[in-house]
Formats: sequence, structure tokens, C-alpha cells
Amino acid sequence: MGFNRHGKRKGKFVFIFFAILLGCGLLIALLQYLWNTLLTDIFGLRAISYWEALGLFILSRILFGRGFGKSKNGFRRNQPLEESMSEEDREKLKSEWRKRFEEKWKC
Repeated sequence: MGFNRHGKRKGKFVFIFFAILLGCGLLIALLQYLWNTLLTDIFGLRAISYWEALGLFILSRILFGRGFGKSKNGFRRNQPLEESMSEEDREKLKSEWRKRFEEKWKC
């Protein structure tokens, strides 16, 4: 009985692994397709191969995303800055912004 449960868990893991691989492969193929159909006509860039699209995807995740895992600063990704601050820090930030904008926009 325990062997059967372990086998199901292993099968589920293998299915999820291959589903993720297939999803990533389709995402890279979509990136390649969009690049080759849009950017070659709009900006006159050359067409790219599948592996160049993979490199472009990885580079864009590194530069514009937050990497591939958890956020680097420990906060939730979509959490506003004010929610992660203490009340004292929040007031200090607000007063600093007021001071900057009052100086800049005085009439």
C-alpha cells in the first residue's frame, strides 16, 4: 500500500516536471515567433533562433524581472513600499517628499 502511494507521488512529480519544461519551451517559442514576426518588420532587426530567444528570455528576467525566485529584499513582490515600513519611517518619508516638492514647486 505504501509503495503504491509513493509511485503516485513520483508520477505526479514527473508529470509536473515535464509540464513545466513544456510550458517553458512554448514560452520561448512564442517569444521567438513574436520577435521574428514583429520586430523584424517594425525595426528591421534580424530573425533569431530558438536558442537566441532562450538567451533573450533569461537576460530579460535578470535585467527587468526579479530573477527566478523569491524577491531579493524579502518583501512580497506586489507589496507597496508603505506597507513594509514602520509608522515612524512612513512619516519621515512623507515629510521628506513634502519638503522636496515644496522647494521645487514654490511659486
